[in-house]
Amino acid sequence: MKQKIVLLLGLLAGVACRGEIEWAGETVADVAYKQVGKQRLAMDIYMPPSGKSEAAPVLYYVHGGGWAAGSKDKGGLPLMRPVFLQVAEKGVVCVSINYRLFNKNNGVRMRDCVMDAMDGLRFLKKNAAQYGIDPDRIVVWGDSAGGQLAQMLALADPKVFVGDPVLAAFDVRPIAGISWYGPTDFTDVKLFTTDLDDKDPDRFGFRITGQEGGFAKFPEAYKEMSPYFWIEKNSPPLLLMQGDTDATIPYAHAPHLKEKADRIGADVDVVVVKNAGHNWRKAGGNPTPGVEEIQRMTAEYAVRQLGAKGK
Repeated sequence: MKQKIVLLLGLLAGVACRGEIEWAGETVADVAYKQVGKQRLAMDIYMPPSGKSEAAPVLYYVHGGGWAAGSKDKGGLPLMRPVFLQVAEKGVVCVSINYRLFNKNNGVRMRDCVMDAMDGLRFLKKNAAQYGIDPDRIVVWGDSAGGQLAQMLALADPKVFVGDPVLAAFDVRPIAGISWYGPTDFTDVKLFTTDLDDKDPDRFGFRITGQEGGFAKFPEAYKEMSPYFWIEKNSPPLLLMQGDTDATIPYAHAPHLKEKADRIGADVDVVVVKNAGHNWRKAGGNPTPGVEEIQRMTAEYAVRQLGAKGK
C-alpha cells in the first residue's frame, strides 16, 4: 500500500497537480481495495484536519466520465474539492475511488462499475477500525455517471451486486445519496432525448449490455441499471441536483424519479439549477444557484444526513 501524508500549515487551500488534493490532515492515497485480474483498484482517503478520530462519518465520492473515463483524482478538481473541504471541517472523512471503466473490447460493463463501487464500501466496512470510520454513517455522492452509481449505491440491493468474494460478507447500505446530473432510468429513451441531432437517445445502451439490441432485447439489464426500479418507500434519502438545460443527461431524469418517490413515499429532494448544462456549465445565462451555492448545498446535505457537527 502506498501511503502519502501531507501536512500543511494554515487554511485548507490550493490544488496540487493531476487533481491531487492539498490537505491539512492525513491523506492515505492509492489504497488498493480490490484486484480484478491484473487491474488494481484503489481509493484515496482524506482524514479531517482536526485529526483522526474514532468512528468518523464518511463522504464517499464516485467520479463521472460516462462509465468509460475519469479517475479518483477528480475529487481534487475545483468543482468537487470545495465539497470535500467543507465536510472535512465537520469531522467527515472523504473518500474518492477508482472503478473499472467501460471499453467495447475489455468486457467491462456498467454493472461492473456498480459492483466495484459497492466493493469499495465493503472494503471500508471491513477496515473501519484501521481508518477510524463509522461504516454505518456513509453518504455517497457522484456526478454524471458517478451520480447514477451513487444512486445505485443508495437504492439497490447490494446482495445483487456481489463482486470480490473476499469482501462479499461486508454489506453496506449508505444512509443517503447525492447525485449531480445522474441518469435515473435507462428504459425510457425519451428521458435522453435532446435537440441535438448527434445525441442518440440510446447512446448508453452498449455500456449496459455490450451488445446491439437495446431495451427491446435486454429489458432486464436496462432495468437493473436504472435507480428508478430500485427505489422503495424506505430507501435512504436522496438529493438530485440537475441543470435545466443539460444536453448530456437531460433535466427530465430528476422529476421522473421524484414523481415515483412522491407516489410511494420515498425521501427524494430535487434542486433545479437554472441556465445550467452538464458540469454546471453556463447555458442560456448564469446558473442559478451558482456553483459555490451548489457546493455549499451539497456539503450541508451530507453533513446533515451524517449528523456531523465538527469542532
